[in-house]
Amino acid sequence: MKTKLPISDKTRAFTLIEVMVSMVIVLILVLVFSTMTDRTVKIWRDTRGKVSQFQQARDAFDLITRNLSQATLNTYLDYYDAKGARREAGNVAAFEPSRYGRYSDLRFVAGKASQILGLPEKQCPSQALFFYAPLGETGVTANTSLNHLLNLVGYYISYDADTERPNFMPIAQGYGFRLMELRQRSESLTMPKPGLVWPPAVTNHPDAHIVARNIVALTFLPKLAETGAAAARTADGIGQALAPNYQYDSHTKGRGEQRKELNSMHQLPPIVEVTMVAIDQDSAERLGRESSPPDFGLEQLFQNADPDVNRKDLDTLLSRLTELHINARVFRTEVALKGAKWSHE
Repeated sequence: MKTKLPISDKTRAFTLIEVMVSMVIVLILVLVFSTMTDRTVKIWRDTRGKVSQFQQARDAFDLITRNLSQATLNTYLDYYDAKGARREAGNVAAFEPSRYGRYSDLRFVAGKASQILGLPEKQCPSQALFFYAPLGETGVTANTSLNHLLNLVGYYISYDADTERPNFMPIAQGYGFRLMELRQRSESLTMPKPGLVWPPAVTNHPDAHIVARNIVALTFLPKLAETGAAAARTADGIGQALAPNYQYDSHTKGRGEQRKELNSMHQLPPIVEVTMVAIDQDSAERLGRESSPPDFGLEQLFQNADPDVNRKDLDTLLSRLTELHINARVFRTEVALKGAKWSHE
């Protein structure tokens, strides 16, 4: 005879409703975890993408600062007469030397790119810098072992079609801001002589090439040392005495008429502050659909080197980029020129 167990001793099972509720909870947890994972992966990819996007800009910035530090004028002392004229081939017979003075056959110039290059400001926005440096660039095989051959070097921004587009890229033409480098080879070196165009025309120049894309602003501020003895005439605590409007030319006296110690004639600035603003690739592709460059208001910015105005101009540019939903990054440093031997004489 079978014994009937009490109800409390029976093994109880999950009801259908309990199973369904459990499945719903599990599905919700899976959905939450998958959403969190997707977001984490997206954030990681976006961050990695932004870092890689600006890697080219960072490499170009390092290239500029490294080459700029090697700028030279190879200045030497030459004869000048009482009127300040230098001894030259045309006046040797009647020349009467009165004093020694600095002279260089080379040149260092910084300022508005459109003025230096003679091109429209919209095509060449922001600023440009041209100088000579012993970088050893040559197209002659026999000279490749000569690592210190002199080159004319220049950096500027150009808004144009991408002329270095690989063949496997889509056919659709893209436009954008390109950071350009002119590194003129030693055997075709152009010297700054009276009556000759200097720097040479960069459009379609065989030695001009893209070093970085998506660079929208570039400034160069020549400066004297910010620290020094209180009475040192070559100290510049503000950082704008030498080039208050960012303009500098070693073939002119610059501000030497106002202060003798600011005479830039045949002199390299001891320090150059370099600032570069880059934008991300997605923003660049969106802007690059038009052949005409976007207006960031650069024509009104970076004309006054006063530190407060400088910071305000940079903030204004970044604000305008933010309003256009453009992600940007700023690179800035001060480069000490090894060949600078500043003198107030």
